[in-house]
Amino acid sequence: MNSRSIHWTPQALSLISALFFIYPFVTETLYKNICFATGIFLLFSAWLAANLLKMEDLKDRGRWDEQKKVMYAMLICLSVGAVLLVYYEAKMPKYSIAVTKKELYRVPPQLNKHQLKELGSECNTYGNTLCSHDVFAKIVKMDSRDYRALGNLAMAQTHLGFHKFAIENFKTVIKNKAATYDIYRFLGDALLKLDKPEEALKAYKKSLKMNPKQSSLKTKINNFTKQRHSL
Repeated sequence: MNSRSIHWTPQALSLISALFFIYPFVTETLYKNICFATGIFLLFSAWLAANLLKMEDLKDRGRWDEQKKVMYAMLICLSVGAVLLVYYEAKMPKYSIAVTKKELYRVPPQLNKHQLKELGSECNTYGNTLCSHDVFAKIVKMDSRDYRALGNLAMAQTHLGFHKFAIENFKTVIKNKAATYDIYRFLGDALLKLDKPEEALKAYKKSLKMNPKQSSLKTKINNFTKQRHSL
């Protein structure tokens, strides 16, 4: 490698890092954090390469030792950040999705996440549960952090009788503080189907607390309470 190409190294690394920063905004990817982290690392590498090119000049000016300490400190910070990022990605939940022997709904394979969400909304609007199940299952597989899609999947699972899978997914949504009143209501329905009335009542009450205007749920809770007292 000649000196001219070496002097182009910082510029090339900066350009590549910019591409990693831009990439998540122009395409849908589950690895946005990885892209940003790679961009930061390449930007640091560009800065490091620029300093190495100026090493003799910095030594002549008596600033090399000081600059070297800064470089070491940044390297340590980036290393710690990288370890935390890898840990975070490794801890991302793996969802249980109801397994069926046949395809419930033929989801067009060319649709991106945004288009799948639009299709999922249409499926919910027209009450097509099979469509909702497979569409939201596909979204969750694409992006395991989309808890709203996971909630929709779990509600479809409840309708289809996949109650164990639904409960596990509902709990994941709740754990990540993404639950709405309908999440708790459907969770109660699934728990009731699995003969867990006490847990179901707790879920119903949480749903009613979040949205007190659910008259039908109020009636269900009152009837449930009367039945318990009559036993």
